[in-house]
Amino acid sequence: MIAGPEFNDGTVLEGCPGIRAGYTCDTVGMRWGVFGRGTRAPLAIAVGSLGVALAGGCSLVGETSDARRIDASPVRVHGVVDRAVPVKGGTTFRVSYRVEGRGFATEDLPVGQVAEPAIPTVGTTVCLEASAEHPETVRLCGQRYPGGDDMIPAEGLIVVAGTAGTLMVAGWILMVIRQNRRSVSAAHATDMTCAGTEA
Repeated sequence: MIAGPEFNDGTVLEGCPGIRAGYTCDTVGMRWGVFGRGTRAPLAIAVGSLGVALAGGCSLVGETSDARRIDASPVRVHGVVDRAVPVKGGTTFRVSYRVEGRGFATEDLPVGQVAEPAIPTVGTTVCLEASAEHPETVRLCGQRYPGGDDMIPAEGLIVVAGTAGTLMVAGWILMVIRQNRRSVSAAHATDMTCAGTEA
């Protein structure tokens, strides 16, 4: 039985234990309001998990697409580190290179992480493989993916974790919705009982 708010007169509606006089048994709106407040945090988690999964998936697709472009028409060139910028957790290196007389530059290569020398400096030469048809797409020699082969398993785990989190929260929300609907049906039945008692 759904308990109503406390009243000073302490009277109870006959036939509806726990429901105070002057208080209707219809609590459908109240229940849906509580449901809405109770699912805000799970909804936020679901949206965040979905965003993580989408971001990881897009990155994974981009890496795979770039790797295929280079595989289709690989051109080996030499790049030169022309800038090193200290950032939190390491250093970002910009590598300049030329393909068929055209100049390009990138800061997306894992220079210093998966290739020698371990600590490159400005002027360090780096072996690169670029796509002849898309020279802006480039990777370090010996690597399958432009962002580094070590990133692929990590991005795959991010996609799996984000997807799993989204599905788990979605399942929980569906379960709560079903329980709430059953409670609403019970509340309607109680309303009918109370209406008959009042008559």
